Amino acid sequence: MSKALFLPFLTIQTGHHQVADALMDFITRHNKDIEVKKVDLLNYANPLVERVISQSYLSWIQYAPLLYTKFYKKVFDTPKEIKQNFKLYEMLLKHLERLLQQEKPDIIFCTQSAPSYLMSKLKQSGRCNVPVVNVYTDFFMNQLWGITAIDYHFVPMQEMKEALIRQGVDESTIFVTGIPVHEEMLRTTRLHNFARNILIAGGNSGLLDCTNLYEQLKQSDYFHYYILCGKNDKLYQKMVAWKLPNVTPFSYIESRTEMNCLYDQMDAIVTKPGGVTVSEVLRKKLPIFVHSVLPGQEEHNLRYLTEQGLAYTLNKHESLHEQLERMLLNEEAMSHYRQQIALYLNNLQLKTAEDWVVFMQRLLRKQLVTGAMCPA
Repeated sequence: MSKALFLPFLTIQTGHHQVADALMDFITRHNKDIEVKKVDLLNYANPLVERVISQSYLSWIQYAPLLYTKFYKKVFDTPKEIKQNFKLYEMLLKHLERLLQQEKPDIIFCTQSAPSYLMSKLKQSGRCNVPVVNVYTDFFMNQLWGITAIDYHFVPMQEMKEALIRQGVDESTIFVTGIPVHEEMLRTTRLHNFARNILIAGGNSGLLDCTNLYEQLKQSDYFHYYILCGKNDKLYQKMVAWKLPNVTPFSYIESRTEMNCLYDQMDAIVTKPGGVTVSEVLRKKLPIFVHSVLPGQEEHNLRYLTEQGLAYTLNKHESLHEQLERMLLNEEAMSHYRQQIALYLNNLQLKTAEDWVVFMQRLLRKQLVTGAMCPA
């Protein structure tokens, strides 16, 4: 049996893991002879260090977001030739070699830049020739991503493909897939019913200002708000206690089928610009309103989305329902938004679940017959 190894980074359940999970599920559904496995390299090398770094990262972005933004720009947005910031990652190379010798994968998918950087280093040195796929999980590419020795690139938009070509990457190895989402999200259960349904996401990470939100929602009877509280049970119980007739809170929704059905009943979403959530919503052609931004990656995502006319930034000092009404009831604005969504989706090479089935089977069939391996 062949093996596909997926390499996210850190055990925090970010978009790196969501994209890996989506592709792993896709492979197992349609390829019974391929084993899939996901490994966080840092946790594999030293679980204690990984736990400390993960907890520090969560505290950093919550309590000192501006400081984290400065750090991110200095480390990840520097010119390609400035590599001294990446030397610490290279300390993981010996652990990566050990992992590959242990797992013996036939193909590797990197859903985060650090494993991609290390795999490119390993392949350039001749210590591994297993085919590697970069799967970009945001609407930009930081300077850590490995490029030179990577075999394939799954990019979220046409602009990134053009950027890779300018760096000398063979065009035939770059696929404009969008940020991969679970197969279930590529299937529409029903058309939007235009019942003024608004989905609000972001409660799982405690980003919603409950006091302000309550005051705003109780004044709005035009929209019905469906609020995703995730695993934040305190937030969920608080919203249940509100007993507002136009507010329906949800605790963590594990079923992708249920989440897909919920998407298909919505008319717009208020959310953060996380790569995976935005990718799912773009596939559903829902207007996106951004209520808050995490430092680092999401700031880059928001810049791209707003420049392309794919998202609106909410003003925290203005009424939520007034902002939603001003845009959603403006036919000219919505017509322009639909055009921008169509332009984005038309540039994707893979538009349907069936497209993904054919594409992945062809890619895997082509690569898994090579017998490439890492030297023992």
